[in-house]
Amino acid sequence: MKRILLLVLAAGLMVAAEAKDDAKKELDKLQGDWVLVSGERDGQAIPEDVAKTMKRTTKGDHFTVMIGADTVTKGTFKVDPTKKPKTIDILRDGDENKDKPILGIYELEGDTYKVCYGAPGKERPKEFASKAGSGLTLATWKRAK
Repeated sequence: MKRILLLVLAAGLMVAAEAKDDAKKELDKLQGDWVLVSGERDGQAIPEDVAKTMKRTTKGDHFTVMIGADTVTKGTFKVDPTKKPKTIDILRDGDENKDKPILGIYELEGDTYKVCYGAPGKERPKEFASKAGSGLTLATWKRAK
């Protein structure tokens, strides 16, 4: 009986280690500068003149989003690429919701990063969509060249 428990424990530890390694590899792929290709919130498109000036920079598990030279938000995040769809949990720095995670889903294919998330403390979206009244933001970023 002890052997079975030890085998189950060992298998569990191996799975946890693999998941941590997968998250680290995924985090590595998100590093660097990204520019917004398209975005919408509550089904409304982000105005093109704003969208074309938006940039996201990732260093480690920290991110900064800027519009032109102005920082609009920054914080930390963690990803879980083992989920379907992949999940992202975001904590923004320095605002009244800094302790409430922003739960999202994402896809990462080559130099394209798509993310969908709700307001702080709300449920994680189940699909990549931002319909009117949903409170969801959907954004597609391309790696800056």
